[in-house]
Amino acid sequence: MNIYWYWPFLRREEMVLADGVLRPGDLLTVHTTPRPTDPIISDDPAREIRATLPGVRDRAEGTTTWVVSRGLTYTGRARARRRALRNEPFGVAHIIYLNPFTDALDLASLQRHVPVVSTVHDVVPHHSRVPDLLERRLLRAQYRHAGTILVHHDSVRRRLLAEFPIDPSRVVMIPLPIAEVGVSTPEPERLGPPTVLFFGTFRRNKGVDVMLRAIAALDGETDARFVFAGRGFADVEKLVRDAAARDPRIITEIGFATADRKHQLHAAADLIVLPYTAFASQSAVLQDAYAHRLPLVVSDVGALGETVRDDKTGWVVTPGDATELAATLLTALRDTDARTAAADAAAAVAEARTPQIVGSQLRALYERVADAP
Repeated sequence: MNIYWYWPFLRREEMVLADGVLRPGDLLTVHTTPRPTDPIISDDPAREIRATLPGVRDRAEGTTTWVVSRGLTYTGRARARRRALRNEPFGVAHIIYLNPFTDALDLASLQRHVPVVSTVHDVVPHHSRVPDLLERRLLRAQYRHAGTILVHHDSVRRRLLAEFPIDPSRVVMIPLPIAEVGVSTPEPERLGPPTVLFFGTFRRNKGVDVMLRAIAALDGETDARFVFAGRGFADVEKLVRDAAARDPRIITEIGFATADRKHQLHAAADLIVLPYTAFASQSAVLQDAYAHRLPLVVSDVGALGETVRDDKTGWVVTPGDATELAATLLTALRDTDARTAAADAAAAVAEARTPQIVGSQLRALYERVADAP
């Protein structure tokens, strides 16, 4: 089978999913953006990495240059994808990140050339960039032409079907794979205060301001360190930097984190926090926590709360409630046994969702889609 992955935001460690997908004689082409600080390469001739999709340049959001830059980037990516899928004999194309500004029309054309599988991470965008009515029309058109739709959690499937006119038979649920990071035995007990980690993109829906208010409320209650690692909106980055300048308990590491650095940050953490205020998805950051066998405190938005409750991997709080978040953090930090139980539960889930296991499920989906009339 000749497989095409359109994956602009591919992380190096996510390539292990191919181990479960590919069979002898297969070819996999991965279309992604360049990663100068953490390049994605492959010595396997069956796996071609084309890091040629246009990247997004840093611009002040909302300015004319920002709008023009985004427009050129989105159309450039769609054009590169279209050339590949029209000129090469792929058996299936997996669009792993959708873009309503281009895909509402482009996917209809692509399906004339190749069977399409589209992953829906976010039922609606985290951050709306157009009026609601226009956004809904774009999303309806995008989903209409998205071929077989793949979601990673049943709550995402339920919301997708509730909000958009989609035939349920088109939607398939396969969980996110949990990367293996070589954690086979418990790490030795660390000395010093516990570490709470916020990791990921600094978006306005991620509840960074709520987390900072909770940390302020914990002054004098715990000696824990609070690490913020990632990058994103300039105003959110500034919020974190300013808080760190006032509070020595807060440590910032703003910038792109390589796969190795991400592992180091998680290996040094005792607790992961996802204090999101709005979310319509499952979270790759949550899967990173599972991969590193770490307990979580998450907000009850998207698939986060339902996942953590079902898996028994931590604590769930009301989104936007800094007081409840502070109290829950204190409970988690003081209850070592509960954290250990949650970490053990995360380890059990990780063992059931390895890239090999999930990749085999994805392979079966590709075969079914490729063989369909």
